[in-house]
Amino acid sequence: MPVNKYVVTDELAGEECSSTYEGRHLTFEESALAHPYHADGFVDGGDPVVIDNIVGVASTSAAAATDMIAIDTEGTRFLNVLGSVSDDTDDGVAEALPVGTPIYIKKAGGTVGSPYVLSGQSDPAVWQHFGYVLGEVSAHLTTPTLVAVKVHWDPEEYDALVSKEITFEETVSAGVWTGSVNVPAGATLVNIIVHATALWDSETSATMIVGDATDPNGFYAAVNLKATDLLAGEAIDFAHTGGKEGADLDAPAAAVAVRRRYLAAARVISGEITKVGDTGAAGRTRMTVIYSNPETAVVATKA
Repeated sequence: MPVNKYVVTDELAGEECSSTYEGRHLTFEESALAHPYHADGFVDGGDPVVIDNIVGVASTSAAAATDMIAIDTEGTRFLNVLGSVSDDTDDGVAEALPVGTPIYIKKAGGTVGSPYVLSGQSDPAVWQHFGYVLGEVSAHLTTPTLVAVKVHWDPEEYDALVSKEITFEETVSAGVWTGSVNVPAGATLVNIIVHATALWDSETSATMIVGDATDPNGFYAAVNLKATDLLAGEAIDFAHTGGKEGADLDAPAAAVAVRRRYLAAARVISGEITKVGDTGAAGRTRMTVIYSNPETAVVATKA
């Protein structure tokens, strides 16, 4: 950072270096901040900003790269947020964000072609946790929704386990139900749980697979949701596959391996249920995807 307001120069231990809100307001040179794109290249007051893993909202506009800008690292603001989440592409995929969804800020800031910097995308190589939306965000890759955002600087976000759940509800007539979870680049799958809340009661069949674009049934293959494989109240997971493991998953008794837990690229884990037959509407199934998403990995040392 070209200018650092927080360098120690004759200060005493315990001396206050931020005058308001117990350090909530921090000050940095404009050139150190990543922010939405503006034609003059400088941050505007009210912009979401990021410097390393510090996030906040700029209090004032800058007229030069050397201006010192105060940012508010907490609070609630109306901000423009794109309704998109991470997948295996650079642009992400459009998806609506419900109330309470974590949102992220683009570490490199906005560009002419992509001026907005907040979205639901979470690839830690590109995005830094920023806060949570307090309203609904419409699905769109380029047109943002103005929505209230609880700004929250949380640098430990990526060290936690993340759990996301998809519910499947049977309706009359044949069809295919698809539910997907976006797993960011560098994440490691911990488990995928398929739980039968209620049996599907189509007169012919109801079969589920779970996998990703590389292998749509790589984790679970041909799970009979009418009976046999999963009774109501039962579940399968990596340690209890019920004999329905796909190519990426060995039966626990084989004691061999789970393949492709970690991927350097982002991916989408999808569950797909195919129903044949027109009757029945009782089936209820839940798919829970759990993954770890560390921001950094510590390199081992050699003695």
